[in-house]
Amino acid sequence: MTATTTDTPLALSRPSGVRTLKNALATVFVALATVLTIIPLAWVLATVIIKGYRLLLTPTWWLQSQRGITPRREGGGAYHAIVGTVEMALICAAIAVPLGVMGAILLIEYGRGTKIARGVSFMVDILSGIPSIVAALFIYALFITIFGLGRSAIAVSCALVLLMLPVVLRSTEEMLKLVPDSLREASYSLGVPKWKTIVKVVIPTAFGGIVTGVMLGVARVMGETAPLLILVS
Repeated sequence: MTATTTDTPLALSRPSGVRTLKNALATVFVALATVLTIIPLAWVLATVIIKGYRLLLTPTWWLQSQRGITPRREGGGAYHAIVGTVEMALICAAIAVPLGVMGAILLIEYGRGTKIARGVSFMVDILSGIPSIVAALFIYALFITIFGLGRSAIAVSCALVLLMLPVVLRSTEEMLKLVPDSLREASYSLGVPKWKTIVKVVIPTAFGGIVTGVMLGVARVMGETAPLLILVS
């Protein structure tokens, strides 16, 4: 007994009635929401380009700062913003990158399953969810209110460290996990100490991913504005 098969294609009918009406209404609402979202964005971009493209083409605008500029005195340039951003990013990276890399090494190479590692991981998870305004207020209360220090780029950099540190540490941690244990074991079998294995084998193997995590952290802190408004302005 053989089964009979038919070559008749499966007919798929379009929905009708209430389902068709709901589908049409949803399509209209999504299209309207998209248009309403694009219009303000296009308006802002057009305003910025129309009013600012002349300054971008002026070489002196890139070399002038906002020193002495008041609401009654127009002028200034982008020099202060560029230099200040680079300075604070470098200071923040000089603090956050060593701490993040060493913290990841502690979690992966030395402290797996220990109470110290669990405590560090817990604190990093907390820092990952802290808004930039909270980090800025914490540094303000610590540096300015308690220690009596003035507003400065160092205070801003310390606030940005709290935002950059978890990014660098987590990315470095994931890259170190990807390093095969066979490389570590091969190094140990040759009599190489653990610290030298980490420096000469593990870190060079994961170096590309570590650099990517550092770049992500720097990109995040360079775009923050709340610490600047509270700790400098």
